[in-house]
Amino acid sequence: MPGKPQRKIKNFLLDWKFQLKYTLAVVLVTTAISIVLGLFLYNTQQEVFSANRENSQLLTLDDPDMNQAIQAELAKADELIEARNRTLILTLVATLGGLVLLLTFLGIVATHKIAGPAYAMKRILSMIADGKHPHVRKLRKGDELVEVALELKRMADNLRERDEKELQGLVELKDKLKDAQNVPDQSMNWLDGIIAEKEQRLEKS
Repeated sequence: MPGKPQRKIKNFLLDWKFQLKYTLAVVLVTTAISIVLGLFLYNTQQEVFSANRENSQLLTLDDPDMNQAIQAELAKADELIEARNRTLILTLVATLGGLVLLLTFLGIVATHKIAGPAYAMKRILSMIADGKHPHVRKLRKGDELVEVALELKRMADNLRERDEKELQGLVELKDKLKDAQNVPDQSMNWLDGIIAEKEQRLEKS
């Protein structure tokens, strides 16, 4: 059971360079914007608090007794402001951290819809390059590159159909050459080799 989550993560990170690069770009841009907005919000709040403090001090300039009372209230207000500032900073940091985690998860899931089909098609192209005829399955619902996958399937089907027709023609040619005279054994062996190769290629597909 401990290995199961690792397999799931590995399945999602089929092309980890592409997926993490794309995800990191989105996270960095979002983080930068969030920090700028957070600093703007913090500075705006500080300016409002400072303006309220200055207004309170101006109202008590002509009344020393009132000034002392206001100063005591302002001291309490300062403590409250500092507490609110700490809460605001912690809230912004926690929100930004949660946003980064969420975007990382969504980025990996979103890029998986591209990396998954690309990985599957890369394997199919590699098999075709090796002379095999793989069966191209339909993509899962929600995957990207659907049109590319359809064209790849059409190409693979056409290649298989072409080899099947060529094999049929070679077998018919062999049957005709058997009835012919003076056919070199070397030519028949060459023909047998091509037929065997195509039969083997089609059996493995």
